[in-house]
Amino acid sequence: MNKNTIPLLGFITLLFLTATKARSEEPAQEKKPAVRLLTNIDVGEFGSEQLRIGDLDGDGGPDLLLVQSEYASRSITCLTALTIEGKVLWQVGTPSLSNGRIYSDLPVQIYDWDDDGENEVLYVKQAKYLEPWNITGMFPASKTRERAAKYEGSATLIVLNGKSGMQEQSFPIPAAADDCFLLADLTGRGRRGDLVVKDRYWNAWGIAHDGKELWHWSGSTGHFPAVADIDDDGKDEVFFGYTLLDHDGSVLFSKDPNTEWSSRFQQIGEKPTKKDYQRLLSTPIHSDANCIVRLASGQLRLYFGNSGPHCMQPDGKELWSGVQMGEAQHVVAGRFRRDSEIQLAIIDRTPTPDARKKRETAVADFYLFDLNGKQLWKQPQQPGDWMIGCTSVDWRGPKDLEDILVYGRSNGQPSQLINGEGKVVTEFEMLYKPDRRSQEPEAWSEPLGIRNYYVLCADVWGDARDEVILFGARGLCIYTNPRPLADPTQYNETLYTGM
Repeated sequence: MNKNTIPLLGFITLLFLTATKARSEEPAQEKKPAVRLLTNIDVGEFGSEQLRIGDLDGDGGPDLLLVQSEYASRSITCLTALTIEGKVLWQVGTPSLSNGRIYSDLPVQIYDWDDDGENEVLYVKQAKYLEPWNITGMFPASKTRERAAKYEGSATLIVLNGKSGMQEQSFPIPAAADDCFLLADLTGRGRRGDLVVKDRYWNAWGIAHDGKELWHWSGSTGHFPAVADIDDDGKDEVFFGYTLLDHDGSVLFSKDPNTEWSSRFQQIGEKPTKKDYQRLLSTPIHSDANCIVRLASGQLRLYFGNSGPHCMQPDGKELWSGVQMGEAQHVVAGRFRRDSEIQLAIIDRTPTPDARKKRETAVADFYLFDLNGKQLWKQPQQPGDWMIGCTSVDWRGPKDLEDILVYGRSNGQPSQLINGEGKVVTEFEMLYKPDRRSQEPEAWSEPLGIRNYYVLCADVWGDARDEVILFGARGLCIYTNPRPLADPTQYNETLYTGM
């Protein structure tokens, strides 16, 4: 052995130990957060569990519209337009801390109604309920209104200027049509400039752009229909779950399980009894979720939920069979995995008849099915989490898989982002600015206190991915994905373009 070998080895060993010690003394690299809080808005007295998204100030970026109402009546009391940073653009009506909670969907949309390149706000002002069909003690709140035996005047569709909130137009619509509505092309205009309006559960109307009533249909409307040009005639059909209507209101198919519809839900004598009221106010068997999906082949699939998920062809043929549930409240289509073209995220809010006897112990089941009705996985939820909902979210970016956002867990727990394998990717906490819980202990108590919140997902930041928006009666916050998006227009750049 060379006499210099041992000193050399010693020197190398010393360098190694010194470097190892130096690395061990370096601070651990912080893990990059999975979400970034984009904004946390002080909603003052105009907070709400009802939100719409669209460009209102004309700058090309999405804005927000918070909608307050008199609880359990669907009577809109205040509209507040604001930017995603929280700057109030305008306000119509009077805000109130008492009107932030909602009982049901509300008749409000943002849309370029007059096709002038700028959005308007459309909402419905109720007719006066002269003889509301209500039963003392039937509902927890005496103001609950579902139907009326007699109205004064008509309901009114009001159109507001998106920039100022000033009224631009109004026209009458059927008195009972004060539930949610949606835009559709019923007349072949080439754009969705007509309306489908409805009452809570029993009637729907087609309304032309000029306010003319095109048709009336009585049947199980469910909560919110879906529209699409199913027969390629340039006009939208309307899908109510059990029933598909053509653009002119004619029935293309109906699987409505409600029998004796007219005598049960539409007729009442001059001196109705309590039993008559109960019959008319009873909720018909209805669809809880409706969606129309066009596959890569061009074929259409019509999905809805109730006593289980249903998948149909446009001719009404049922493609799934034997998939039974207690209450398939949410049916959300998306590409959550790569092993099939489309998957369906489904929530069963009543997996057993006893599941909802006590709210604090009520449960729900969360499923994923493939296009052919095969169950891919099932996740029983924790006791008390029976009111969960879900929606799809494009969190990762274009051409990547979607994820599922689950919200509505008990006691205001964070919403969860779940991938197609059923694993929790990250969570989103509902934030409040300021936090008023200590000042309003009764309002925040369960069940269904104002700690309940809802979510919407939309690209409001312009990064080609969805942001997650959490909103409730006392707060509104927006989260975005902090990871850089691998946009091909933002790398491999050169001075020599096109050469």
